[in-house]
Parts: sequence; C-alpha cells; structure tokens
Amino acid sequence: MGSSKSKNESALGCGVLADVALILAVATQCGDDGNSNAASTTKPSATASVVAGSPKPARQVPKKVTMTLAEIVDTPDTLAHFKKFVAEHGTAEQKKAAKHLTKWRGFSQKAYPAIEVESDYPTIDYEAADATDKVMVLEKQSQYIAEAFAAWWQIDETSVIQVFDRGGEYAAGTSCIRTDSAKAEGSCLG
Repeated sequence: MGSSKSKNESALGCGVLADVALILAVATQCGDDGNSNAASTTKPSATASVVAGSPKPARQVPKKVTMTLAEIVDTPDTLAHFKKFVAEHGTAEQKKAAKHLTKWRGFSQKAYPAIEVESDYPTIDYEAADATDKVMVLEKQSQYIAEAFAAWWQIDETSVIQVFDRGGEYAAGTSCIRTDSAKAEGSCLG
C-alpha cells in the first residue's frame, strides 16, 4: 500500500503543478490592468496561438524594379508605381517627400547616372535671409526620396536622383541612390 500512496502523491503533485502553470500562463497573457476581477477580453484563438508560440506572419518584401534609370523615365506610369510603393512601404518622411513628385523629367549621364524628377517644391529665392534653411530642408527631402528609390529599384551602380523645384530650376536637391542615403546625408562617397 505504501507504493500506491506514493503514486497518489505523485499524481496530486503533478496536478497541482499543472494547475499552477495554467494560472501563471493565463495571468501573464492577461496582464495586470488594475482590476483583477475584470473578465479577459482575449479571444481563445488568440490565446491558443500565443501559447503555441506561433510567429507573426512574415511581411512580404516586394520585388525591386530592375529597369535602367533611362527605362524608368521612358516607361509610362513608373512614377505612379514608385509613389504607390512609397505609400505602402516607405517611412513617414519618405511618404511626405514622395507626395511632392510630379513627373520624371529625364535621365542624364554626368559623374554618375542621374534620374531627374520634377516636383511641386517651391523655387528658392537665394537672396532671401532664410534661403540656407530652405535649401537644407529641400536637400533632406531629396535624401528621403533617394532612400525610398533605393528600396524600390535594384541598384546596379552608383546613381543619383535630382529633384527639381516647380519652376524647373535645380534647387530641391541631389542625393545618391542608396539604402542609407538620408543617414549618409545624400553622399555617394561614404
């Protein structure tokens, strides 16, 4: 009989441990909202997936555009596709900057291949007292645009994006197209 008592004690001990583990699991999922008598608002299916440790669904990375810069400029609706990409995948700064773009202006080959884009950014009066501040703001905007462009386009070589103001003057900025262009202050050199 001594062995059956030992088995009963073991079963009782396991039952208590299972109950304690269940209580702890529920308590940690519900959190302490200051009202211990409040009913849980967690749905059973959500609780089951948390307990099972299932991972969050993976965010799908969109396929990058593989056209050359010249092809991007010459292909209708690529600016609309770029702006849609930024609206769906860009940072808040990139979204704000991309909204100002109005059309691809062209492609040029200078020190680096460059894609030119027109915008509705204002023309800067370089004689005004606040011209330097305005130039700095617009230059930062071009860096965000370049950063978004790098996320959208398959970079094959060092390239730049030039953003022109609403008057068609080069005033809004030039930035290297690279994933960290805003952090590198738009420079292709570092």
